[in-house]
Amino acid sequence: MGESSKTIKIAGGGIAGLTAAIQLKKSGLDPIIFEKESQIGGNRHGDYEGLENWIFDQSMNEFFGQSGFDFSQITSIPINRFRVHTSTSSSFMIHHHRPFFHMVKRGSGKTDLDTALYRQCRFAGVQFEMGNSAPNDCDIIATGTTKAAAYIRGINFDTSLSDQVHLLLGHEFAPKGYAYLIILDGKGTLATAYKKPGDNQVDPLQNSKDYFKEYGITISDGNPFGSRGSFSLPFGGLKYPYKIGEAGGFQDYLFGFGIRMSMASGGGAALSILGRHKEAKRVMKDLNRMRRLSFVNRMLYERLNDHQMAAFAKKLSEVSDPLTILSGAYSWNFKNIRRWITMKNRYEVRPT
Repeated sequence: MGESSKTIKIAGGGIAGLTAAIQLKKSGLDPIIFEKESQIGGNRHGDYEGLENWIFDQSMNEFFGQSGFDFSQITSIPINRFRVHTSTSSSFMIHHHRPFFHMVKRGSGKTDLDTALYRQCRFAGVQFEMGNSAPNDCDIIATGTTKAAAYIRGINFDTSLSDQVHLLLGHEFAPKGYAYLIILDGKGTLATAYKKPGDNQVDPLQNSKDYFKEYGITISDGNPFGSRGSFSLPFGGLKYPYKIGEAGGFQDYLFGFGIRMSMASGGGAALSILGRHKEAKRVMKDLNRMRRLSFVNRMLYERLNDHQMAAFAKKLSEVSDPLTILSGAYSWNFKNIRRWITMKNRYEVRPT
């Protein structure tokens, strides 16, 4: 194993690999990241994604600090309110005094999250091998998912519209998923995250564009992008070689807010390599609970029809503390444990 020579080989320069690398470097080891793209974030598209604020207890500053990064050097925009649209009711606003999430751009641009983390890794002395395939003897695998159970299609575009965030629910816009429109600082992202529908006549992205056009927001052609995700739950996390991020199934299966979960898995692998096994086991135990609950939440969500989906979202707009309700979905309590035991073997994409 690489730790005997203080050199740790990491396959993949995504956020999980970067997190593992900076923690190892700051602890005296010499991580090398092998990234097949010519630049970090090269396989991303400059689209907006959210750092959720309900799955983890720590603030963004605390979380990134524990992960080895300085959050103040990352360009992000806190979102305290967003408008929800459904196919069965009029739109309505959900808001809270604390941010629901912090928006970041993903890619190789100067202000993108991936680039910001890369800069901090380079400053710490992490070594990178860009444009090279990883060797077969890597200690950490952070190469993303190879399975596809969900898809994202979207458009990045320029706009003169004011800042705004929208969530769009309904089978015609995102079968068993959700669509969203984010406009911040003159840049927009329209995307739909969905399970592949049986009805090939459904075009979720075009339907979402048409909906917002009728609402009064015209989406220009812009730059299209697409990606995919998996709902598998591979076991392990602390087995050598360490599989982290999407390669290890560390993501939020409900809404796809997987950035913090992916980073935390990288931190867990680093702790294990450093010999801090009790801390590593605690991190992975917490992460496994979170992703199991997100798996159950995904199963429950997919059972909702359009009317039920709209009713649940409407409840969030009517309570004084919607963040607490969202956080409760990730509490390892008796109710959720029983749901996990009952449902884990009844889903079309089962744990592997």
